[in-house]
Amino acid sequence: MSKKIPLLAAICGVLSVAGAAPAWAQGKGTCGVSGQALASPTITYDPFSPTGLTQVTIPLILTRFGTGAAKTQTVNFVLTKPVGTPNYQILYNGTSILYTEGNTMGHPTINSQSAGEINYNFGGASQPDQSTPFNLVVTVPANVDLSAGLPIDFDILYVCNGTGGMADVVTPTKLSSAIHINVNVLSALQASYAGPALDFGEVGDKTDADVTSTPIIRTGYVRVASSGPYSIDVTSQNGYRLTFPGGNPANATQSMGYSATFVGQTRNPSNTTPITRTCTRAGLAGSPPNQGILLPVDVRLLQGGQTRTPAPNYQDILTVTISPLAAGTPGTICS
Repeated sequence: MSKKIPLLAAICGVLSVAGAAPAWAQGKGTCGVSGQALASPTITYDPFSPTGLTQVTIPLILTRFGTGAAKTQTVNFVLTKPVGTPNYQILYNGTSILYTEGNTMGHPTINSQSAGEINYNFGGASQPDQSTPFNLVVTVPANVDLSAGLPIDFDILYVCNGTGGMADVVTPTKLSSAIHINVNVLSALQASYAGPALDFGEVGDKTDADVTSTPIIRTGYVRVASSGPYSIDVTSQNGYRLTFPGGNPANATQSMGYSATFVGQTRNPSNTTPITRTCTRAGLAGSPPNQGILLPVDVRLLQGGQTRTPAPNYQDILTVTISPLAAGTPGTICS
């Protein structure tokens, strides 16, 4: 007599978009700038798309530091990214202005007009504090592990002249996350069952005492990759009882109880309420199609089959529904 339990996982997914407003850096005493690159209409980025974003033109507007008549007069700057950052590309006038931190090839240089950096003269203190737009051509590769609802930020490395008593900055100085690019990242999700069949095997010779003293446990995994938070909902078709086709889960001779543990919650025939949880983003670590994290599913047989009706297959179906949520939804770390 063979009794088996397959796990059938139903994965539900939708996409939602949420945005985060950038914050402006402020400076006093020495010159400097911050910036914001706003696409119109706003461009969205699906981290699971195989194409990413390719050469999208986004205007950058600088805002100079200043207090009263003391303001930034001229600035030369480049954008920088940490070592190991994805292969972003940002071009200005056909030349890259984005460098890996520590390897900026001599840029920037004060008042330089050379390619590979941006120079701008704001004029005197009475002139506008925002620059005219610089058209940046931005490429974001596919499958970058970005957080939903947040812009893409870059550091700025700059030198500048001040006016009205504001001090110059002649040594290249980094301002972290000074440039904000409003490419909104979708709250997107992928999920799948990743593991062996949850098969207890032949248990017709096992008593209830046997499975208590020598537990029969099987483990599988649900793979989740997401750029934002997500919800989990798990239900059992037969109330955590195995039965054969046409059998009655409520009939003690036609069913066997088991328990299932997922994301820290355990259910069994005495507690059949859905497993529910709201989780923080799983991320996109790893390479497609194996990105994300593995959430273990443990099932344990609670009753033996010795006194049950003989049948080739006893089974139940667990339905696992995983849905992405809007960016910013609070949750717990699920692992």
